Amino acid sequence: MECGQEPAMNTIESIDLIYRNPNIRGGRPCIVDTSLRVMDIVNAMRWDGRSPEQMAEAYQITLGQVYAALSYYYCNQAEIDADIREDERKSQAIAEEVLADKNSLYSRLQRYKQDDDFRAALSEAMEASDENRTARIRELFAKMAAKEQKVNACPARTVKSLE
Repeated sequence: MECGQEPAMNTIESIDLIYRNPNIRGGRPCIVDTSLRVMDIVNAMRWDGRSPEQMAEAYQITLGQVYAALSYYYCNQAEIDADIREDERKSQAIAEEVLADKNSLYSRLQRYKQDDDFRAALSEAMEASDENRTARIRELFAKMAAKEQKVNACPARTVKSLE
C-alpha cells in the first residue's frame, strides 16, 4: 500500500431472496416472488432426494432462489426443523381425523374400492371427457351412498332365544 492511501473497506452485500409475511404460509420463511416455503425446498431435498437443479425446474424458480433457501435453512436450521416437525404433527392430526370420520371422502373410498362394480364404474368415469368426468363421479358416489343407506336400513336379524 502506498503512503497516504486508505485501506480498502469491505462492503457486506445482502441477498434478499427470503421473506416472511404473517398473512402468507403462516408467517414461515418463503422465497421472494413465490409462496414456496424454505421448508418445502428442504423437504424436497431431504425426503425426495432432489438436486438443486431438479428443484429449480420442478418449482419453476431460479437456481439462486434454491440456494438462497438452502442457505437460509443452514443458518436457521433449528427453527426450520421445528417448523417441519410442527407441520408433520398437524398433518398427522388431520389424517387421524379424516380416518376417524366414516363419511370423509377417504373413508368412503376405502369402503367403496372393495366393490367391483364401483371400481369398474370409476375407471370408466375417469376415462370420460373433462366435462362429463366430474358429473359421472358425483353420480357414482351418490349411487354408492344410496347403496350403503339401503344396506344399513335393513333391520338386523335377531335369533329368538329358546326359553
